[in-house]
Amino acid sequence: MKKHLIGLSTFATTTIMAGAVMAQGVVPKPVRVPEISALEGGAALAALAAIVLLAWERRRRAS
Repeated sequence: MKKHLIGLSTFATTTIMAGAVMAQGVVPKPVRVPEISALEGGAALAALAAIVLLAWERRRRAS
């Protein structure tokens, strides 16, 4: 339930701020962002999974 409330409040805040900016007629400039290839994305997910598994194993051994 708490996660739903956090998501809803984030959505509401974003919507209100976007509406306020567009009501003023100010449109922010688009920003260039780097592309992420599938290889880089896979490597990032593998690194994240390794960290989670190490933390889980450490907690399991401490118990």
